[in-house]
Amino acid sequence: MKKIAVRPANEIEISFNDKKMLATFNIKAMRYMLEALSEKGKRVSEIPIEEFGAVVIYSGIKVNDPEFTMEEAVALALSINPADLESIIKDYNQSAGIMDIETEEELTKKIIAQMLVGLAKSK
Repeated sequence: MKKIAVRPANEIEISFNDKKMLATFNIKAMRYMLEALSEKGKRVSEIPIEEFGAVVIYSGIKVNDPEFTMEEAVALALSINPADLESIIKDYNQSAGIMDIETEEELTKKIIAQMLVGLAKSK
């Protein structure tokens, strides 16, 4: 007999100003993510980190709030601290079981690089 030890889906509460949203990263969230990514017609590596973060936020919150839109997720992703966005993405990837150390390091480097480019453009 095969035994599989299962873990519950990761849930995070996103508190922003006067609003709290619950994001659940389960199989339903993966389906929402795949649908959103297929609409973009791009591979994950071709999507800017803030856009990917919006897709992650969208997929997790949509599980609990069917009325939540991609536009709301984009607005949220663009208005939060980059380190918090990175944390949300990491939590999703760990829940999905798709992040190894190398991928995590690349994600961190990509976020830092995009932050530095943004700072350079603002001067």
